[in-house]
Amino acid sequence: MADFQYAKELEHPLFRTPHVAVEEIDEASIFVTGLPFWQEQLFYTRGRGEMPWHTDPEQACRRMAKQWRNIAQELDASFKLREEPDVSIIRDGLGIYLSMLFWSNRRPVQLNELDEHIETLELIPMNLQERLAFIMGKSETYPAFKQLNELVQEQRKLVLKGLT
Repeated sequence: MADFQYAKELEHPLFRTPHVAVEEIDEASIFVTGLPFWQEQLFYTRGRGEMPWHTDPEQACRRMAKQWRNIAQELDASFKLREEPDVSIIRDGLGIYLSMLFWSNRRPVQLNELDEHIETLELIPMNLQERLAFIMGKSETYPAFKQLNELVQEQRKLVLKGLT
């Protein structure tokens, strides 16, 4: 088994390369726990995959929002118990939001030069770059979790308004 390596478009200090057996992952999955941006990885490295940003971004964002609810419950429970949340769960949550953000703009996620790519998107919440910088800088904190939750809700509303 070869070591997994994210495509250069997905390289970002916050999203380190996970230790996974790629052969065991269903290529049709749009969300893989511990491996954000699975569909982009397939697209950038193999030129294939489901490409939810192209085929049905509204449905894909709806499915990702369901995944977010599960992660949000888990993170909320950790914070209520005053426990530090698992970093991989935080990364999954942030990955879900970034997927929704790019997919709702009918594009695959691009993490390299993230700010420049965000500037080219049309369906974005107010003050996104500042809010995202806060979340990424303090991702393990309760305020960052609350801010991420707000961004997910706002993106969901934008999807409903913008893609119909």
